[in-house]
Amino acid sequence: MAAALLCACSGYVLPGALPVPRVAAASGLAALRMEADVETLPLMMPGQKTWMPKAEDMALANKKWYIVDAEGMRLGRMSSEIAKILLGKHKPTYTPGADTGDYVIVVNAEKVMVTGKKFEEKLYRRHSGRPGGMKLESFKELQVRIPERIVEKAVKGMLPKNSHGRELFRHLKVYKGGAHPHESQQPEALTFSGLTVAPDSQVLVMIDPDDPTCAEL
Repeated sequence: MAAALLCACSGYVLPGALPVPRVAAASGLAALRMEADVETLPLMMPGQKTWMPKAEDMALANKKWYIVDAEGMRLGRMSSEIAKILLGKHKPTYTPGADTGDYVIVVNAEKVMVTGKKFEEKLYRRHSGRPGGMKLESFKELQVRIPERIVEKAVKGMLPKNSHGRELFRHLKVYKGGAHPHESQQPEALTFSGLTVAPDSQVLVMIDPDDPTCAEL
């Protein structure tokens, strides 16, 4: 009550105490007036110019299906390209946080390639949730047991770490061998070039004519 009397004596009028002009009322936009003799402030954003994907842009019927043969491909480089397809970065309608990507099928997951010593030294960890339940498994061992998990973990690590990334991860289908149950979707073959399919160039050839042990390698 005291604040209202103080404002009335000083000539200052609260923004909500003034009537809305007819022009603003007709347009449905609220006008803001700070003082009695100050004109209405202009609107900060008179028109929304940023394009946002519509429902038809994210509809399941408008999504494409791609198939990738992982035989002889490098795991990391292939996974980064697959993540771009899932996110929709290959489309001009790409919008962060919007499901504008497509579906990807990966076959021959057991034939994916890694470079250097990762085949023997790369480790995968999982925990049962109980004390002492940490399990370690090398790339070689996991490729024999569940080769699909190798590609899934690589692609999942390149997606957003939130509910949007979990939804995009559901658009990835990984299978061991060349068969898959998605023939009705008529997937398009997706091929990569460059270092994604290049053989490992980091293999060191130990050939030294002065070292007698090199002949045994």
